[in-house]
Amino acid sequence: MARISLPPGDGEEGARLWSLRPDLGHAVRAFGDTLQAGALLPVRVREAARIRIALINGCIPCQDTRVEDMERHGLNNDFYVHVAVAERRGDYGHLEALAIDFAKRFCVGQPAFDDDFWGRLTTAFSPDQLVELAAHCAKWLGLGRLNAVMEISQSCPIRIPAGQG
Repeated sequence: MARISLPPGDGEEGARLWSLRPDLGHAVRAFGDTLQAGALLPVRVREAARIRIALINGCIPCQDTRVEDMERHGLNNDFYVHVAVAERRGDYGHLEALAIDFAKRFCVGQPAFDDDFWGRLTTAFSPDQLVELAAHCAKWLGLGRLNAVMEISQSCPIRIPAGQG
């Protein structure tokens, strides 16, 4: 149950939350839609980072969200479940493992990024991919934290349509 009073209704708590500030809800949706529509990073890389942040945030709806056609992208529940298990990092490709590490460090902040890690990132990702990864992480961290702190129960607003990727 949400920590703030939400307008009554049958809709998800997240939709009712944003009905309090429709202008902000519109901006949040537009930001997410823009990130999704112009994604350069493969779905598996994005999902690895997203789930790592969902686990750190404690956002249960985000942890439970899956790509609509995950098999097409080589995803299964083990991919999601093992993201936080360091011993399973070998189950992920190089870019996926870097994205998981990036997401974790992003949650900590700037001091978690050292020259060695930046060297590995800039060797593996192009500058525009790093901007995208950081923007995705900012969205997931901020909105996931908002949901967790306010105890908003909803289906996660992250939708990855079938065929995109």
